[in-house]
Amino acid sequence: MALQLAFSVQDKCTTIQLKGSLNEYSSMLDGVEVNPSFDLHIELKDLQAINSLGIRNFHNWIKKIKCQRLRLFYCPRAFVNQMNLVEGFLPEKAEIESFFVPYFSETTGEDKMVLFTKFLEYKKENDKLILKIPEFYDNDNNKMELDVFKDQYFRFLEKYY
Repeated sequence: MALQLAFSVQDKCTTIQLKGSLNEYSSMLDGVEVNPSFDLHIELKDLQAINSLGIRNFHNWIKKIKCQRLRLFYCPRAFVNQMNLVEGFLPEKAEIESFFVPYFSETTGEDKMVLFTKFLEYKKENDKLILKIPEFYDNDNNKMELDVFKDQYFRFLEKYY
């Protein structure tokens, strides 16, 4: 699916929703500008895939954006992986407000994407990251486990809290 963008502006904040795939065809971001005196919120819950050219297109666009505060919401697993892999993927002022974490049940094979939200499942106290890993259960009431390596997956929060 091609990248689709939706925009809204309210109370000195521009919100951009990305839907589809960030790939070689997502250069449409290049023409997107925001008011530099506004905050920018980027919502990614409908982002389905990212490839290397999409990473480059997004990175080249986001590093040029001028805004007061940059906040990202509903970051999918593929986006989290890129934040962990690509040094400087986002500007240092970027803040991650929420992201999805995969869970898996070995008993039933069920998987679930769980939204982690700042101040609920993660926060900083005295510059130390505090994670609260909630428990989830499959349809047979078996406890599900994180389907990622905790130390690797949550690493991006140290930089983009």
